Amino acid sequence: MSDSFEERRKALEDQFFAKQNEEALKKLKEKKERIRPSPITGKPMKQIEFMGVTIDQCEDSKGVWLDAGELEQIIKNASKKSGSDNANEKSYLQNLFESLLKR
Repeated sequence: MSDSFEERRKALEDQFFAKQNEEALKKLKEKKERIRPSPITGKPMKQIEFMGVTIDQCEDSKGVWLDAGELEQIIKNASKKSGSDNANEKSYLQNLFESLLKR
């Protein structure tokens, strides 16, 4: 009999965390879809895709803003693309900044 209570408790717990995850993903999606003002000019920033990550760039100042974890994701994606882990980390960042300055 205690097994059925334990199974029910686990099912309710799984349901609770599934709902929590769904709500968190929805909030993240809404956050990414919002157009943010530039901290420098106050004008809306454009969102650009770089190395599989959406980042924000001020069109006037060309400043780039990354959300938490985005730099790490860019480096991770770049290392996958080049096939190495940390050997070319400097070149990843160099490529990042060079490509952003060209925009």
